[in-house]
Amino acid sequence: MSSETTSVLRPPSERMRELDFLLGHHRCVGRAPEDGSAPTVMYMHGRPTLGGHYYNVDFTWPGVMSGRWIFGWNPVDEEYNVYYLADSGTQGTAASAGWSGDEFQITGEYSVAEMNAHRAVRDVFSRGDESQFVTHSYVRSEEDGRWILLDVFEAHRITAEQAREENPDARH
Repeated sequence: MSSETTSVLRPPSERMRELDFLLGHHRCVGRAPEDGSAPTVMYMHGRPTLGGHYYNVDFTWPGVMSGRWIFGWNPVDEEYNVYYLADSGTQGTAASAGWSGDEFQITGEYSVAEMNAHRAVRDVFSRGDESQFVTHSYVRSEEDGRWILLDVFEAHRITAEQAREENPDARH
């Protein structure tokens, strides 16, 4: 940087702290299927990146799929921008105004590789206590525009050691 250049580096927005519930390791258990089989288990690991300006949230369904959400505060539009990518090829962008009451909702458009189609998606996080939250995932019906519930996961914070023992293939 020359002496004529002014630094534009800024500290991360305080708004990023609203997403601290995503940091650390979480075991996320889906609803029990009606057929009596075991519920789906997903693992999430969130950490700040680029000096706290963004949060990476890696997720894995062991043996099935893995991916990442990247959250960042957009000060120009005063909203969170969210990027989603998965090893299945699914990817997309979404946005959120932030918390409204006890819900943090992100809505966007994904190209869903498994369906070979574009879909409007919504993820809604609901607060629990400091070690727990619930997430509901929806897709918009192309026929009537209603939101169709895809899955619900109850996430509980676990230690790094528990995460390594239960999901050794994930990044920790």
